[in-house]
Amino acid sequence: MSSTPTRAAALLPSRGPLRAYAVTTLIDWIGNGLFHTGAIIYFTRVVGLGAAQVGLGLTVAALLGPAMSVPAGRLGDRLGHRRTYLATILVRAVAFAGYLAVGSFAGFLAVVCLISLAESASRPVKNAYLVQLADPTALVAASAYSRVMLNIGFSLGSLGAGAALALDSRAGYAALVIGNCLSYVLVAGIVLRMPEGNRTGAAATVPGPKRRGALRDGRFLLLAALSGLLYVNAEVVTIGLPLWISQRTEAPRWSIAALMLLNTALAILLQVRAARGSDTVPGAAVAGRRAGVVLLAACAVTATTAGLPGAWGVAVLAVGVALLTAGELLASASGWGISYGLAAAERQGEYLGAWGLASDLARAGGPLLVAVLVTHGGGAGWLALGALFLTAGTVTVPVATRKPRAPRPAATRKMAR
Repeated sequence: MSSTPTRAAALLPSRGPLRAYAVTTLIDWIGNGLFHTGAIIYFTRVVGLGAAQVGLGLTVAALLGPAMSVPAGRLGDRLGHRRTYLATILVRAVAFAGYLAVGSFAGFLAVVCLISLAESASRPVKNAYLVQLADPTALVAASAYSRVMLNIGFSLGSLGAGAALALDSRAGYAALVIGNCLSYVLVAGIVLRMPEGNRTGAAATVPGPKRRGALRDGRFLLLAALSGLLYVNAEVVTIGLPLWISQRTEAPRWSIAALMLLNTALAILLQVRAARGSDTVPGAAVAGRRAGVVLLAACAVTATTAGLPGAWGVAVLAVGVALLTAGELLASASGWGISYGLAAAERQGEYLGAWGLASDLARAGGPLLVAVLVTHGGGAGWLALGALFLTAGTVTVPVATRKPRAPRPAATRKMAR
């Protein structure tokens, strides 16, 4: 077990399994940043696919991948989450290596679907393994540290990819694939040396009534869907802002990259602090409501930049991005606190898999929704997005804090028929 460091600015937990867990996230996302920064160039220049083929393959894989979330979680509950997580890491390493042999759309589709399935399987068992390592009160903080490592890792990987892109050679692009594969091997080596953890998870020390299957728990799935709607804020940053800046404002194009860097820097510096108070379900629900309010403010501020001169537009956009980032951090903390707090202790993998599935499905239409509202809706489109976030965050509180109904005795049910 590990306690939270006293310095809010610390980027890693104190020494122990939670620090090792955070380091695995760092290494994993260095590899992801390395590969994904140059992925589209590799597929089009080296493999020889068209951009439409790449987009189609990624879309099919994204739709197929979530199908593994719940089965993988159940497998982790049965066999152990550390062991199952380790297996998914090795499958991802082998699957990414398959890109080196791809020479057609059919081969690309097979590999990208396998990777999507493995990544979908990896998420719930990795999160459930964290439950086995951390005290219940440290779970949200540990997730926050892991998210910090994700942002740092992806940024470092993206910088490293710049060298390969500058070389613009087949060997350079292949190095991106190999580097990502090696990152998985390093992660597997660390996980092998980590403890197994409590088989039933830290939360299992708290007794509770027997729970039904995760996919039949309507309240849990609704909260996951609401969390997914709040996560659409990521598409606002990566899709909405670039479209808005390039089509509707006088801000220079370089400001897109600068604002992305601002978002990443704020996320790294403030994620742990923003997660405070979300280690209980009521606290996490309040964080979700705050996320909705802040995201509405961010959308309203951004909507005002259409008619501003370049310098003023960049300054106001920076305020909007700061608010978007705050909403993003609060939404993440809310999702962690609610999902960990309401998952059945004896079936953490299954429940966290169901959470990921429902959240992903709710978020699936986010890119299209953001693109349409920002491109065609103008200021009203931004306000509509803000209203969506406000509604999702506000509804989270009564649903999350509602006490479940006690089951009626069988005799009472028979009389009611």
